[in-house]
Amino acid sequence: MERRQFLKLTAAAGAAATLPVVAGAGCGMAPLRPDGSPETLPLEGLMAQGARTMWIAPHPDDECFCGSILARSRFYYGNPLHYLVLTHGDGGECCLPQGCHPDVATVRGREMALVAERYRATLRHECFFNAPLPVESFPLRHEIYEKWCAKGDPLGVTVEEIRRFRPDLILTFHPDWGGTGHPEHQLGSRLATTATKLAADPAMTTEGLQPHKVTRVYYMLNRVWLLRLFGRADPGPVTESFDARVPCVPGMDCREFMLEATRLHRTQDNDMGTVRRFYSLFGELDLRQVDPFSELHAPDEVIEFRTA
Repeated sequence: MERRQFLKLTAAAGAAATLPVVAGAGCGMAPLRPDGSPETLPLEGLMAQGARTMWIAPHPDDECFCGSILARSRFYYGNPLHYLVLTHGDGGECCLPQGCHPDVATVRGREMALVAERYRATLRHECFFNAPLPVESFPLRHEIYEKWCAKGDPLGVTVEEIRRFRPDLILTFHPDWGGTGHPEHQLGSRLATTATKLAADPAMTTEGLQPHKVTRVYYMLNRVWLLRLFGRADPGPVTESFDARVPCVPGMDCREFMLEATRLHRTQDNDMGTVRRFYSLFGELDLRQVDPFSELHAPDEVIEFRTA
């Protein structure tokens, strides 16, 4: 399943809002550490302490999955925010009536820059291969990684950005499902956690940049109830949930801020319009705190079939 199929199920979930909802983790759950023990400093407390926050993902517009958390950290707490986006999304569609000129990659790059500006975030935007639609034509995850490595050093770039920005908090996708089953979401996650470990290792040299140990890493989990019913959701466990309806900027909560920011991704208006239409499904965000020093997911791991 890629994002388009996910959004179709999201639409179905919104249309079926009167049906009984399968219980999720709930915003009232006690936060847990990766080993299952109680977490004494929840995500909100970490952000309140000034956590430098970093989002690592493959595509422009992926930030809609956790934009509420990013906005809370940046605007409510005033924390520095940095995006590492690994592709320009040139394999996606163009919803602009006049078309995308000179090309989709250029236009989506401009859109991503506007989004980073809206979030008052710094941005490093790379141009690694983006698998073109339809989803049935996607290469396997490790084949995409081979294409990325043929163009440059995605792992080195990620280590470099972690050491340069020195985040306390990193947010990314789940490494095996990636929110929608997209293999590039999975790669972004695997690069994030692998690079987090390497960035802390003094034996890993990055010219002019010192080692840095990240305090906290979370996977964003897509646990929309209808996806769970169909077995198409990110796997658990959920260790913490975030209420996206908390205050963000004057007159706007964090979910509202995220939804408004999606309008800047005009080339993706079909999908972003669906996100805005079914905003109720983005009120509570599930997360899994992970220890990247003990839970390893190699980006070059060979797989035999697509999850999308």
